[in-house]
Amino acid sequence: RSTTLRTLPARGHDPKVIDCGIAKATQRELTENTVYTQFQQFIGTPAYMSPEQAEMSGLDIDTRSDIYSLGVLLYELLTGSTPFDTRELMESGLDEMRRIIREREPDCPSSRSRPLSDQDRTIMARRQSTDAPNLITALRGDLDWIVMKCLEKDRTLRYDTAIGLATDLKRYLNNEPISARPPSAAYRIRKMVRRHRVGVVAGALVGLALATGLGAVIYIPQRAHQAYPPRFSAHHVPRARS
Repeated sequence: RSTTLRTLPARGHDPKVIDCGIAKATQRELTENTVYTQFQQFIGTPAYMSPEQAEMSGLDIDTRSDIYSLGVLLYELLTGSTPFDTRELMESGLDEMRRIIREREPDCPSSRSRPLSDQDRTIMARRQSTDAPNLITALRGDLDWIVMKCLEKDRTLRYDTAIGLATDLKRYLNNEPISARPPSAAYRIRKMVRRHRVGVVAGALVGLALATGLGAVIYIPQRAHQAYPPRFSAHHVPRARS
């Protein structure tokens, strides 16, 4: 699992991930006593282990496995628990544990937060700078998409690097469209409105004023025409005698 260090600078808490994953020699001996990981050796903390690690098939493990572990850490920060319960994994036996990690799809963070107790929900809400009733709304959407992209079973669907994950988190904080979800037109418009709320409100007021003025220009002459109909119509005009 990853190791975090929380420092206390002048501006407040500043958590940093200082270790994530298991180091291994990939190309050459690092020292005279380098020990290589044996083939199909099960090493790691199950709750933070990626599906390809649990597979033990000889597939080369790369940084996308660390992205999965970071996703588990983010999931835990948002919900107070890991995607798969540690006790359940440990009590299920090795083969069942590996199957759960490889095949079972975890609940998204917003769904996991629904059955929380009032006390736990209040604690989680404080972490999101919101209140308990709005916790699920705060998690639903972008945060769900970001976390679940990290936890994809297929590693080709995860973020390629930690920088990609960090970029999407910054976009979320800045109310910008994230790459972890399909970029529909409605989604992009909603993000633009949140980012430029003052300008959008001002533009809406101007549009409303123009629409009101245009409506008045059309409506008033029609009302005047109905209130004062013409005194003569075409069939009242005398026909000329031949």
